[in-house]
Amino acid sequence: MSILKGIQAAAVDGKCDLGTLLRKCKLLAARLDSEPLENWLLWESNGYPENVEVPDYRMWELQLKGHFFGPFGSGIQNAPIPLVCVPEGVRGSYERYECRQSVASIEATVKLTSSILQVSTGDLAVALGSHVYRGQNCVQAWAEFGVGHLIELLNAVRNRILDFSLAIGKVDPKAGEEDGEPADSPLKPSRTTQIFKTTVYGGSATLVGSASNSSLAFNVVANDLTSLGSVLQQRGVAGEDIDALRVALAADARPSAKESLGPKVSTWIGKMVGKAADGSWQIGVAVAGELLSQAIAKYYGF
Repeated sequence: MSILKGIQAAAVDGKCDLGTLLRKCKLLAARLDSEPLENWLLWESNGYPENVEVPDYRMWELQLKGHFFGPFGSGIQNAPIPLVCVPEGVRGSYERYECRQSVASIEATVKLTSSILQVSTGDLAVALGSHVYRGQNCVQAWAEFGVGHLIELLNAVRNRILDFSLAIGKVDPKAGEEDGEPADSPLKPSRTTQIFKTTVYGGSATLVGSASNSSLAFNVVANDLTSLGSVLQQRGVAGEDIDALRVALAADARPSAKESLGPKVSTWIGKMVGKAADGSWQIGVAVAGELLSQAIAKYYGF
């Protein structure tokens, strides 16, 4: 089996851990001589240094909570803390939390927990004081997020690897082979880097970055199936697939958060990502998953 085929098979196989998949990709990257690709694999494997910007799929908003005590024994436990109450100088770190852990560390965390994860807030409680709830002083504050964010992160890395390997294979099926890449091969380091930026960092002309930063997110009206169907149709989703989504939406209960979609809708998204992987839906795998999750989240009003 060629190195590209091996990477593609491992990316599709959910039982193959990402650490092993990343090591396979490192061998390919060394032979393709693309520094941006090698750096990305290094950071995903070892964690992102503080001086390196993390990709969008490693950022999300945190939920702040705290314990408050007031006069005469009064108090509020596990109370939400609106971000508007957080000093502007540090608010951004909670609005766009940056996950810098290595893939191996994240996989281990996902195996150990299935609920909520906490992030230290340092001395934020002192800064908040009595500015959150009238007559109540913040004595402890913390930030938290659902493990679903980590699962989506791992899924994003796997999808991007698959997307990249498929795109490379279309240009040169022998890419990465010791006896491949003849002098006249179209796959030069500059071309490899271009494909990498498009498939991994989302440099595609059809959908740049996350869907929330594109016109897509603003064209889906909450609880409006017509607007959702129109957006998906514009992105190449077939009419029968849109009809199947309508059935799934009607069958599932309304989720309480965008990370907890119902079983029918989740199954539908999985099938559509599979179509992107096998080429029956002409869109990148990474972009497909992001597009669908963001569009459906907007339909639910998240």
